[in-house]
Amino acid sequence: MTMLQFPARTAVGEVWWEDAREPNGWGHRLAISVVETPDGTAVSLHVYTVVEVSVSDRAGGIFPWTPDGSGTVRAVPPRRKSRDKGTRRVTWKRGGRGGARRNTRSIWGEGSYGVSRGKEPVDLEFIRRLPPDSVSDLSVGRVVPGSFAAVAHLAPGLRDLGVYLDNLGDDAPSVIAKLTALKSLSLYGDSAMDEGRRLDDHALSMIADLPALEYLALLDGAYTEQGLRQMVRLPRLRHLHIEREGLTAPMFRFAAAMPALTNLTGLDEFGDDGPMPPAEVDQVRAMLPHISLDSPA
Repeated sequence: MTMLQFPARTAVGEVWWEDAREPNGWGHRLAISVVETPDGTAVSLHVYTVVEVSVSDRAGGIFPWTPDGSGTVRAVPPRRKSRDKGTRRVTWKRGGRGGARRNTRSIWGEGSYGVSRGKEPVDLEFIRRLPPDSVSDLSVGRVVPGSFAAVAHLAPGLRDLGVYLDNLGDDAPSVIAKLTALKSLSLYGDSAMDEGRRLDDHALSMIADLPALEYLALLDGAYTEQGLRQMVRLPRLRHLHIEREGLTAPMFRFAAAMPALTNLTGLDEFGDDGPMPPAEVDQVRAMLPHISLDSPA
């Protein structure tokens, strides 16, 4: 078994892994104290401060985790949230006695569950105590900006990363550039910020040398056509998803020089009110006839 060491008293997220001995073939625990996973299995870690877990005896709506580049749900079990507040029951609470001991499969219940998040940022230094090849899929929420450098420790095994780049420090793009095994990368901006945007041309130039990257999502941001042109340096990029205001057809001329690129999505994600006017989207289609602008079914 592989021992994953998390903070002893604070749950810093959720952990999933494939395990035939667990319900539905998936293990699922809070990231607190020591979590044991089978050797060699792919582990998904979603980082944020956990306040409490609650369950409902009635089946609730199923809300899948973040989609991957193929438009399907990632290979982790669905996150279910309770809709029936009348039957809501708290099964785990931050600060409660024996919080680590109570971190068992039973806290997720038999019906549906919900997880309440705290506003406190997570210090990612705990990542340095994890085996370097132990996490394949990492999603980072609110964290201490200066602690993001610890993510480079996971470079040998990390294949999928999702992060709010604008909420991190100036060194974040250079840290991501060290994750050379990444196949999927989702970078989120913060449209509420007027200054200090980090999802910009510099960030794109830093990630453009990731040798294994096949899927890239850019959501919001302050990059320009010059920054997007850096993408031609990604030899294996097959799917590029972009959602932000101010996009124009000429910004995508770079894609004609990317023979591996087969999907360019997000341009009309919100219909007529989307990031690009329909006429501009049609211009991109005409410019790049060999590239599909439709999300895979």
